[in-house]
Amino acid sequence: MRIAEALKYAKRLLRFRMRSKVELRERLLMKGFDLETVETVIVELEKLGYLDDEKFAYLYASDMLAVHGYGPLRIRVKLRQLKVDSDIIDRVIERVLRETDLKDILKKIVERKKLEGVEVKEYLFRRGFTQREIDLLEEGGVET
Repeated sequence: MRIAEALKYAKRLLRFRMRSKVELRERLLMKGFDLETVETVIVELEKLGYLDDEKFAYLYASDMLAVHGYGPLRIRVKLRQLKVDSDIIDRVIERVLRETDLKDILKKIVERKKLEGVEVKEYLFRRGFTQREIDLLEEGGVET
């Protein structure tokens, strides 16, 4: 019975947004479920496909870059805060950067924020982009 209750609670949490295994484990433990119940629920959710750290990290990173305009450094920090394993973070960020037109995203950020000159680099650095990534703008004809 306790497992069913924990499973129901976990599914309710996952309805709002995907979560990492560690994050979900912490939430279930904070709710008062014992460790054995929590581990059983996590294994069950993995089998059902509700819990997948790699998929979670990929979707999170992709959204943070393409929709919110955050760079790889900032995304890495956020995923660490969400307790995603470092190996997964590395693979996911590499994949997202490979599948994304970073130059196009950077141009859109600059245009949307109406940035010019030194503002461009400062803003992009704060958003978590590296110098190498920012240099892509100059290759694309945008003054930084």
